[in-house]
Amino acid sequence: MINLITYFYPTLIYGGLLNMLEQIFFGTYTRKASQGIYQAILDTSQGQCSEPKLLTKIANPTYLQLSAEQQLFSVAQQADQGGIVQFSLQAPSIPLIAKNLAFGAPPCYIGLDQQRQLVFTANYHTATVKVFRASANEPLKLLTKKKFSGHGPRPEQEAAHIHYADLTPDQRLAVCDLGADRVYTYSVTTDGQLTNEQSLQLPAGFGPRHLVFHPTAQIAFLVGELSSQIAVLKYDPATGSFQLLQQLATIPNDWQQHNGAAAIKISPDGQFVYVSNRGHNSLAVFAWKNKQLELQQLISTEGNFPRDFEIDPTGQYLLAANQNSNNATLFERSALNGKLICRQKDLPLPEGVCVKFATQN
Repeated sequence: MINLITYFYPTLIYGGLLNMLEQIFFGTYTRKASQGIYQAILDTSQGQCSEPKLLTKIANPTYLQLSAEQQLFSVAQQADQGGIVQFSLQAPSIPLIAKNLAFGAPPCYIGLDQQRQLVFTANYHTATVKVFRASANEPLKLLTKKKFSGHGPRPEQEAAHIHYADLTPDQRLAVCDLGADRVYTYSVTTDGQLTNEQSLQLPAGFGPRHLVFHPTAQIAFLVGELSSQIAVLKYDPATGSFQLLQQLATIPNDWQQHNGAAAIKISPDGQFVYVSNRGHNSLAVFAWKNKQLELQQLISTEGNFPRDFEIDPTGQYLLAANQNSNNATLFERSALNGKLICRQKDLPLPEGVCVKFATQN
């Protein structure tokens, strides 16, 4: 693999400094100033992030995923077609090696199955999940397409809206339908075929968006975009079923303006869960204690409309992208109580909507 740190920032490499630098990729909308996918470096020894630089031009790369084979998958749009594209990070030019586009809106989420070399896409507008075979040697072959139906009580729930499709710890596929207030579980074959096993009906209007799993316990945490709530779910690997255990608000009870909960992430040790609030423009920090979530902190993202954020591989830092104010904010994270302290704000990032740290191999 090309070392993108040395490619973009050769003057920073000396002594043992390389071990303290982490690569970050940003997906964006390209409706205004943005031109595609951006890249930056986090120096964990200094607690400083470099200014994001354009990595490659592409229209509306709103979600990214990176494989262990150094393949970068991105949502993409071209005229009236939408889909995903595949780049190789093994050459300085970051070549496009495959694309799969179809008429209609692009997907909003990309999931990855390293073991079976599968890629999943969730499409909000078309209410579909697609499964691709994808690796460095076999780029983007469509295997399965599944269409969903349903609706909910809110105006945004006039139809099914699939917002997430990714693996459970036992290699099933979990699918979040924001429109129908459901979380589905599917078994997945080696050739990408899906068989429905279970579905969980959430309270009306919850609006399930994204899901994360505890690293050791049979617990998942689900964010509700429309309800601005987080739910604790018990996961049963014997059946692939979920059970609702707890719900908490991600914003103050007296907040009267619009808010849409967005990203949800969990700390590497499983002790803290984080949710971004678009509207309240904050990060909600929850502690997982005695099999319950407790709100620890609400902190401003120092920007407008924080669609996504990510915890760095060391667990020391959290980087949030503020879509409407065109900036990113770096926080230092306490391993003891999970709370955040702003270390760097006003990092220029046009229309940022996805943050991905590169996994160190």
